[in-house]
Amino acid sequence: MKRQGFLKGSAILLGMVVITKSLGLLFKIPLTHMLEGTGMGYFSSAFAVFTPIFAIVVAGIPSTIARMTAENYAFERYCNVRKIKRCAMALFSLLGLLAAVLVIMLSRFLSVNVIKEPNAVWALIAVAPSIPAATVLSVERGYYEGLKNMLPTAISEIVETIFKLVFGLGFAYLVLNYAKEQYYLTGACFGEACKTLDEAIYKALPFITGAAVLGVSLSTCVASIYIIISGRIHGDGISREMLGRDKTTDKTGKLFKALFANAFPIAIAAVINTLTNTLDLISINSCIRKAMAADKGLFYELTGDNLTRDMIPNFIYGSYSGLALMVFGLVPTLTAMFGKSILPSLSEAWVTQDKAALRKRLGDMLLITTIIAFPAGIGTSFLSKEILEFLFSGRTNEIAVSQTPLCILGAAVILEAITIPCLSALQTIGKLHLPVIISLVGGAVKLIFNLVLIPLPSVNINGAAISAVISQAVICVWAIGALLKSAGIKVSYKRIFLKPFFASILCGMTARLCYDIFTRYLPDIVNFRIIIVFAIFFAVIMHLFSLYLLCVMPKNQVKSLIFRKNY
Repeated sequence: MKRQGFLKGSAILLGMVVITKSLGLLFKIPLTHMLEGTGMGYFSSAFAVFTPIFAIVVAGIPSTIARMTAENYAFERYCNVRKIKRCAMALFSLLGLLAAVLVIMLSRFLSVNVIKEPNAVWALIAVAPSIPAATVLSVERGYYEGLKNMLPTAISEIVETIFKLVFGLGFAYLVLNYAKEQYYLTGACFGEACKTLDEAIYKALPFITGAAVLGVSLSTCVASIYIIISGRIHGDGISREMLGRDKTTDKTGKLFKALFANAFPIAIAAVINTLTNTLDLISINSCIRKAMAADKGLFYELTGDNLTRDMIPNFIYGSYSGLALMVFGLVPTLTAMFGKSILPSLSEAWVTQDKAALRKRLGDMLLITTIIAFPAGIGTSFLSKEILEFLFSGRTNEIAVSQTPLCILGAAVILEAITIPCLSALQTIGKLHLPVIISLVGGAVKLIFNLVLIPLPSVNINGAAISAVISQAVICVWAIGALLKSAGIKVSYKRIFLKPFFASILCGMTARLCYDIFTRYLPDIVNFRIIIVFAIFFAVIMHLFSLYLLCVMPKNQVKSLIFRKNY
């Protein structure tokens, strides 16, 4: 097994995210067309309720194990490294199994009383098996990440995404075709008489959604099996000679206590972060109903096509979460990899009190994060409608609902993309409870502004995006300040934040200008998707050129990033 440094590990994880997100779009886009706004409402609602449960069991596992593994490896306690993995597997597998049973038992209650959509019950039941599989997968990933080997995480993520695409879409299509066949043969669908094929498909949506979610769960099972087999074949790089140097290990009870004590605060912080979606689920539907009650003509253009006034709030939520939030989540997922890849190096620097290494690692993490986050967020705002049409062409009503919120969410893209690695770094240097407090305050801000803004007819669903920007601004500023203060270091704000922001403004303006010029002067035969790709290409060139001119990434630093082997 070959250990990687921060930059190489980041490159591996970034490449993985690009591949998995591309494959994820191949899954999500056809699924959105199949389920439409209503079905995506079931899909998003089930995951909004499930994600906090999943987070409290799974979220703290990888970083906790990675941190403990890296610290023990730094002190050459190799036998203890192996024992940490065994104890973690036993502890978290049991918790995952119990959580899965709990979700299944409470699925009917959650769908009726929390989601307030009884049809979401099948999606909740289908997602439960993913929890125990995810705990196994997270233990394995965290172990190898702590050993500075990001390949098992990257490859298992790709395997998981491929099978999610195959199983998720495959199962959904099978149920859809079954519903159509039943309608043609009997005039009914799942025991209910239907007047038209559209009505039959509409009644089948809960089952189609459940089938898609079941495919997602099975993909997690496949990935966990893969990473276990791969680990047995390739090993972990710890030889018998290394194990013989120090055979002492901590007591099992002590390791269980340490695992739980470290994982629990991280899990709570993750739960609070995921509660954003749950807060949207709880507040958006009811607040949209209030806005519609205050303005009887609000969203009138959406009625028809099997949509009644009572169904519109779920349609709005499904469109916002399935389109706008899906695009919004792409960039923070990328930058989260920097927090993951820096964890082993940061842990070693922290436990050995190497201030120079600590300053260098955190500075590079922040710089690379802003270089990616600023142009992505600004570009999202400048091309919100075009991005949605590129991905979801034909979903006119869903795009109309999501266009303005996505434009607003461009600012939140920047803020959350910077926040996630900072919170991970805080946890790595031992400030486990601080991210919990920061996230809790941010969640409270989000809920308050949701309740204030969304019921206003003039604001409606845009209020959810505005509240996301405000809450992320609070979290981001607090997280950066807390990280630098806790680590006892200073950074150049001009180089890390101001210069990349200026370059990103030029990038976004280039994208908008190129798209408008190409659209006006190129022949109509040229597909608009090609125009968007060319506009983004020229924007990237402008961004890189601007960074070079501003000396954010000067020539000698670029060379060092490319050729440096052990960082």
